Amino acid sequence: MNRQHTDPSDLHSRKNMLLATKQLCKEFTDLLAQDRTPIGNSRPSPILEPGIQSCLTHFSLITHGFGSPAICAALTALQNYLTEALKGMDKMFLNNNSTNRHTSGEGPGSKNSDKEEKHRK
Repeated sequence: MNRQHTDPSDLHSRKNMLLATKQLCKEFTDLLAQDRTPIGNSRPSPILEPGIQSCLTHFSLITHGFGSPAICAALTALQNYLTEALKGMDKMFLNNNSTNRHTSGEGPGSKNSDKEEKHRK
């Protein structure tokens, strides 16, 4: 996925998009975690606005209680994917920077190059 975005300006904008997506997923997951839909005989006190809670309760009723947990599981998988994509972006960014350093006069025997090599291992 990240291989096609090798231009440094593309890397920065792509990373920002991934971070924004991850934040949005986290906010939605947090909202679903605050759902206080009555299940069985339990009647937890609501903490969300009545309009939002009624929509979540309706969703829970039409999905027989499986809707929110299923969406939370899918969002967790998406967040894990985004985390791995960001790690790949960081590695790609480091590789681009080290390639730029090698071509700008810092040879393989320089201190910075040796530190980067140890860090990669």
